[in-house]
Amino acid sequence: MIAIDGMPGAGKTTALHRLQDTLPHQVVVFPEAQPPDDLISDEATARYLLTEAQGRLVDAQRLQQAHPGLLVFSDRCHIGVLAYRYALQVTGQGSRQDFDRALELADHFGLTAPGAHDHVLVLLVDPAESVARRSAYAHDDRYRLWFDPDFLDAYHRFLTHLDTWLPPDSFTTHDAITSSAWTALLNALPPHLTERLTPTPATADRPEAP
Repeated sequence: MIAIDGMPGAGKTTALHRLQDTLPHQVVVFPEAQPPDDLISDEATARYLLTEAQGRLVDAQRLQQAHPGLLVFSDRCHIGVLAYRYALQVTGQGSRQDFDRALELADHFGLTAPGAHDHVLVLLVDPAESVARRSAYAHDDRYRLWFDPDFLDAYHRFLTHLDTWLPPDSFTTHDAITSSAWTALLNALPPHLTERLTPTPATADRPEAP
């Protein structure tokens, strides 16, 4: 399974939609996981999301065994779960204990080990660019935290220093300002598919929710 995570507004969801639209019979995309509303603690939420991430690896293996050649992608993964909790504790909105516990769970579930995924791609844009790309959602109170400058700075800091927390060979990062998320996605694909997709004309980015 190829997992794509990173800064909000970096283009991951748009690129995955485009890939699925272009190769509907060869690509499966797991959408971003949404925890239930009735979880009573941040630790419970983190456990739910990390358990979901582990389950996706199992489901991807089963799908690929049943359909050889199928490519399975995940919109977000354990890295987003960890980045969120890091940003919460840095900005005083969460505890260091919650962040440390999430790190322990990710390791316990085998999500951070090199080779757990076929590829983990982390897309980076700076916080100001992230806000600019998502300006249509700036007044939606549901996304208030995702427009908080301090929170975004901390989230970005975690992603740009991932090797402090995770094995450096368990992910790759890509600057989604200097070249697009689509380009990064193409580079993560097998060559025979890249050749088919490269001539595809660029399409306008869809607005991406935080």
